Amino acid sequence: AAGASAALAVAVSVLAFEAPWTLVAGQLAKGVWNSLSIIAVIFPAILIYELGRRSGAYHAIQRSITAFIPDRLLQVLALGWCFSSFLQGPSGFGVPVAVSAPLLVGIGVKPLWAVLVPLMAHAWASTFGTLALAWQTMLQQAALDPATLQTAAVWAATFTGLLCAASGALTCWFFAGRRGLRHGAPAVAALGLTIGGGQVLLAPVAPELAVVIPTTLSLGVVFVLARLRPYRDGARAPQSRIFEASAQASADACRAASGELGFHRAMLPYYLLVGLSLVVLLLPPVSGVLGQWKVGPAFPETRTGYGFVNAASPMYGPTAWLTHSGFFLLLAGMGASAAYVRFRVLDLGDVRAICLDSLHKFLPAAVSVVFLVATSKVMSGSGQVEVLATGAASVFGGLYGLVSPLVGVLGSFMSSSNVTSNILFTQFQRAMAELTHASEALLLAAQTSGGALGTMLSPSRVLLGTTTVGIIGAEGEVIRKLLPVAAVAGGLMGLVVLALGADG
Repeated sequence: AAGASAALAVAVSVLAFEAPWTLVAGQLAKGVWNSLSIIAVIFPAILIYELGRRSGAYHAIQRSITAFIPDRLLQVLALGWCFSSFLQGPSGFGVPVAVSAPLLVGIGVKPLWAVLVPLMAHAWASTFGTLALAWQTMLQQAALDPATLQTAAVWAATFTGLLCAASGALTCWFFAGRRGLRHGAPAVAALGLTIGGGQVLLAPVAPELAVVIPTTLSLGVVFVLARLRPYRDGARAPQSRIFEASAQASADACRAASGELGFHRAMLPYYLLVGLSLVVLLLPPVSGVLGQWKVGPAFPETRTGYGFVNAASPMYGPTAWLTHSGFFLLLAGMGASAAYVRFRVLDLGDVRAICLDSLHKFLPAAVSVVFLVATSKVMSGSGQVEVLATGAASVFGGLYGLVSPLVGVLGSFMSSSNVTSNILFTQFQRAMAELTHASEALLLAAQTSGGALGTMLSPSRVLLGTTTVGIIGAEGEVIRKLLPVAAVAGGLMGLVVLALGADG
């Protein structure tokens, strides 16, 4: 589908927009270059997921959480909300659902709810998760001045932070209705403030860490909450409708697949990732030295037969690879692999198999990303995006802010990715901001926040969850339960954008 879209974009550019082949070739080359910084994250993210799966790390984490947290609602919040969001920080690409859903079934949650809870509860993190890949992708499409960038980061972090807190409260509602809300209120308040508040503070200054650090802290907060009076006695939790009638966490379900990893060894890849990121990104002497090496191709000015101009660029999309999030992920994966071999959790044959499996899963995703970014660049470079925006502005006018988040929702619903949604629609949102005299920062925040919201509904992620827990065919029921959540959240977000979106 991505390849067909790219071919169609090229045909329309040449036949309808009078774009010369030199312009098309240049825009395709820009798309390939921009896609490299995206796919550089995908492979090491998949590598870390495969490493955790093969080593039994995820079951070791489940075993530790269930052993230290007697309260069932807090267990669900820990695994379905905090841990799935934590996994979105460095990985993404459906990994939080693929990992968390089976772990929830392992503690006795009904399979349908085991899919539904992490789908909803991790979606908020897809803007600044995967080391802010969706956010950085949006910035590649839109060169923003520092003030607009800061404002957009704060609004995106605020929108998705509120979505985070709402997902925690809804998890309690799903657990046991009003009784679940009352019982879970202290935990939701503490965890929501830790995660959502932490993201708002970090997003403007260190977006790559805006999900990683707060969600890591949230796992510690969960263990503290488990020692407090409302949650230290498992009998206080209300009877839940999402648990099997006689659910007991099986010792077999909590057993590591290979060896017996402890909690800290299971978390080793993430400890390495956080440590490397903190050292490089938050220490100016280190980031300054490593960030000096930037590369980017040069492109000449091009124009269509209708006079649409693409300015010349002596260094297009310069990338500092030694401070790139993909580099941190790769180092963390390599370091954890070496440590697991030394701990005798894995052998060299296992590591080779993990690398081959990761490469096999990486290639289709990489090809799709290249074609999608190329599609976006050809459409924007030939003037197609501007024409689309002009038509939409004539229909919606000043009311466009109300539906602006739904554009992001549509993109991620179609593609299962906030990254792809931002690739496809960032330039469109910028054009709409200019044509409707709305705040560019707010519309871009609405775009990527709507894209985060839409990931909970994407059919491929839903299918990934239902497959891992063995309820293939229940995808429609999952989407039906989540659709009202997305509709209400998207509508409220649109109202805020409409009310505050006038460009001063």
